[in-house]
Order: sequence, then C-alpha cells, then structure tokens
Amino acid sequence: MMIHVKLIANYREVLPPEAKHGVVELDVPAGTTVYEAISRFDIPLNDESVIVLNGLTVDMNTPLIEGDMVTAFSAIAGG
Repeated sequence: MMIHVKLIANYREVLPPEAKHGVVELDVPAGTTVYEAISRFDIPLNDESVIVLNGLTVDMNTPLIEGDMVTAFSAIAGG
C-alpha cells in the first residue's frame, strides 16, 4: 500500500533525492505502523520530534492505511 512521509525543516535533509516538497511516497506492507514507517529515516524518535498521522497525534503503534500521511518535525525550533 502507498503512504506518504513528510519531513519538515531540518528533517528534510534525510529524505531521498526523489522527495518532492519534503514528501516521499513509500510502498509499505499492510499492517505497517507509524513507528515502522518513520523509523526508516535518521531522525530522533523521542521528545525531540513531533510525529503526527494525518495531522493528528497518535500512538506510534497505530497501523497505517492506504494514502496516510505521516509527518515529522523537530519540537525544538528557533526563530
């Protein structure tokens, strides 16, 4: 099934070259969780990161469905 992963700000640096606008499309098996999808990328998987599914905070063990968007960004931002 196809899902989308969007990495924002400095997290974009770990996306593959084919990513467009910070988004990469992944073909994952049914039953893949948020954690399994996002752990493919070299980003912190702790309190440093905000990870949401379709704009909502969910448990990292939530299974994904076709077309889902997992988004990650740093909770620590300067400005």
